[in-house]
Parts: sequence; C-alpha cells; structure tokens
Amino acid sequence: MKKILLIYLLIPFLSNAQQPAQMIQRFFDALSVRDQAGMKQAITPDFKLVENGEIWTIDTLVNRMAKGRPADFSRINQLEILKTDIDKNSAHVFYKNQALIHAAGRDRQVNWLETAYFIKQGGQWKMSNMHSSADASFQTTWELSGFKKADAENPIMKPDVRATFYCPIQKKIVGWENKNVLNPTALVYQGKIHLLYRAQDSLGTSRIGMAISEDGIHFTKQAKPILAPADDAFKAYEWPGGIEDPRVIETEDGQFLLTYTSYDGKTARLCSAISKDLQHWEKLGPMLASPKYINLWSKSGAIVGKETNSRIIAQKIDGFYWMYFGDTDLFMAYSDDLIHWQAAVNEESQKMISVLHPRMGYFDSRLVEPGPFALLQKEGIVLIYNGSNAANYNTAELPKFTYAAGQALFDKNQPYKLIDRTQNHFIHPDKPYEKMGEVNEVCFVEGLVFFKNKWLLYYGTADSKIAVAVRKQ
Repeated sequence: MKKILLIYLLIPFLSNAQQPAQMIQRFFDALSVRDQAGMKQAITPDFKLVENGEIWTIDTLVNRMAKGRPADFSRINQLEILKTDIDKNSAHVFYKNQALIHAAGRDRQVNWLETAYFIKQGGQWKMSNMHSSADASFQTTWELSGFKKADAENPIMKPDVRATFYCPIQKKIVGWENKNVLNPTALVYQGKIHLLYRAQDSLGTSRIGMAISEDGIHFTKQAKPILAPADDAFKAYEWPGGIEDPRVIETEDGQFLLTYTSYDGKTARLCSAISKDLQHWEKLGPMLASPKYINLWSKSGAIVGKETNSRIIAQKIDGFYWMYFGDTDLFMAYSDDLIHWQAAVNEESQKMISVLHPRMGYFDSRLVEPGPFALLQKEGIVLIYNGSNAANYNTAELPKFTYAAGQALFDKNQPYKLIDRTQNHFIHPDKPYEKMGEVNEVCFVEGLVFFKNKWLLYYGTADSKIAVAVRKQ
C-alpha cells in the first residue's frame, strides 16, 4: 500500500485545538474494525453524516460498511488536517481522508475531502456532524478523470425524420433514424472524428449511421446507414431488431474492426464486421460462433487497444487479442487474428470467466456493461464501463435503473485480473435530455477518442440523443 504523511496532532490533550482531530482519528479507527461502541464514544447521540448527498446515521454507516465485506477485509484511515477552527464550545475541522483498503486479495485507495463539526459535552469534544465527498484533487493515477459535459452544445446529435433509404428487406423507402439516435462509437481517421452511431426507425429496427466532424462537436451526417440488416446470410440474426451499439478499433495493418450487437427480436448476439475505409463493411457474423454459444445472449465487445497518435490500435497480450463483453457480469474472449474468437472459460467448470461483477449498494448494483475499447496504459488496462442501479440493494443516490459510468483497472499482462475499480460513477444523468426519453435516466458511454490534445467521450442520452464530455490533457 502506498503510504502518505499522516498529519494530525500526536501529543494527546495538550490543547483544545488538538482534541477534535484526535477524536476524528479515534472514530475512524473504531469504524475500521466495526467497533460501534468505540465510534459512539466519539460522537453525539444525534450524529449525522452527509456522504455524497446522502444523510446517514451511525447505524446506516455501520450497516453500509458491513455489506459484502470479505473475510480478509482491513482498512486504515490516514488523515491530513488542513484547518481547525475552534471556539469555546464548538469546533470545525477540515481534512483529507485517505482509506487504504485490503479486500478479496487486493489493495485499493479511496480519498475524500471531509469536514467535521464538534460540540463540547461534559468537557469532552463530540462530533455531531460530518460532511464527506470524493476528492477529485487526488484521484487514482490510472483513472481517466476530469470529464466535463459540453453543456453549451449538448445534445450534439438528434434523430432526423428526413433521413431515408431503401431497405433491402422491406423493399421500400424507410425513415431509418426518425425515432432515436444513440450509443455511438468513434475514431480519428484522416484528421477528422468519425462517429458511428445507432439509429432507430419508427418500428424500432436499428442500423449504424456515420457522421464526421472537424472539431468533435459539430457533425455532418451521411445520408444512408453504413451497416444495416440485409437479405444476406446474417438476416436471421439481425431481423427485425437490427444492428446495435457499435464499438470500433483499428488493426495493426490499418483496417477497422467493428463489434456490434445483432438482434433478431428475441436474442442478442455479439457480431463483428471489418472495413478498409469505414464505408464498405464485410460482416463476419457472430463472434462466439461455436454451437455452445451461438444462441447465447451476448453483447458489447470492447477490445483491448493502445493509443498511438490518436489511433486506437488493437494490441496483443501474451500472444492474443482480448475482448471484454457482456451486459450482466463482464466476460472475456480471446483471438490470435481478431476474426476467430474463443470465450475464456474456467478449465474445471468450463463456464465463462466473469471478471467484473455488479456490486450491491453501488451505482452498478444491477449490471455492468463495457463502454468503449479497453485502453492499454502503463498502469494497466483501463476499462470504462456502464453500470445500472438495481431496484433494491442499490444506491439511494440515483433512481433505480439509472445508467451511469465507472472505470476499472485490469493487469496489463493478465487482462482477466482486476486490480482496482472506482467507487463512484464519473458521469450520470443530470440533464433533462439524459433523464427523460425513450428510456429515462440514461448516460450510456460507448465512444472515446484522443483528438487535438483532449479526450472526447461520446454517450447516448435516455436512449434518444447523443452527447459528449471532454477531458483536457
């Protein structure tokens, strides 16, 4: 575990200014071992904690700490006192709180900025209120933090009732994006951002459209979809639901591989297509093509890649390309050529390996689903993922079924080994166009590019429109 300087007054009870800081440390020492009696010695009977907008009592806090705690759990809280204001019978303490947590065989670090309010009872300082929030100033070094929604321009794309094309299955002209546009992938090609987005017609059939931008904000749509259900060998997988939720990555030889979901109205199947120019695509069919998995519900393939001069290029690890997929737990598949894929399975049980799970009590309590490609960095593989809040055993911070996004870090040599995971979402619905639409309360991230010294994150809003968030380098 990384060590930081523990700054709080070491000599007990030499002055009134020292005592509140000591009581905070005493409180957290007791909390670490679930010593409720010890915690109560440091607080007033009506103690309240405001944690990221939620109001907790001491009982709430103890119960929350107990959820899903593994047998090897340990926690050490280290405090850096920033300022202490003290009067005769009241005090405020402002401080940074760093928790070093060991659980389920791994270590992680969680940081907060906190304020504690004290009153003096019977000659002793007692904590009556505490306010706590995640500290963005010392995020984990691996996390892609600091994304800001482009509020002045969002949503950057809406459906167009004027867009039509000839459907080869229906044998007629249809309005192919007159209902919704959503869930885009993106890449930089020939100095411009190319956005490949899902579009729905009035019947709910999905197709993939293309839009191009020189600034990442203002896009010009192409008139016709670049990938759509057709009267071909894959019609049985793609009709009538269509082709959904693309993710794109570049191959080492300069081609483009698109993973997408085909939906026949009953079963979703993870499929792929390949192109040399982003315009003409060869469908490759289901990625899990073995008889064991061909009729298995599967979605959302995020392949491991590395950023090089704004290109995201698929990378081999230990001789294979790797892909995260799934929309409940996350599973893995591997390939030596990006065309033929095998599910990663437990050798004994022959069941697919789950590498990321929903967490009760968090924003991702209902399900987890990959976002864009998985980004290979020096710290490991950073996977931005979508989480959904369950109907119960969830977080009260978000409405049930809300889609928000978090991040996970996997080992760069063992892509199936989870190293760390953000505790909170970094983007969630808080704008009218994110909270109300085809499906309410949705921010679904799927496109990520590095362009002109900034990261641009594209996401679907309420399954109806498309927006962008920006992170400057």
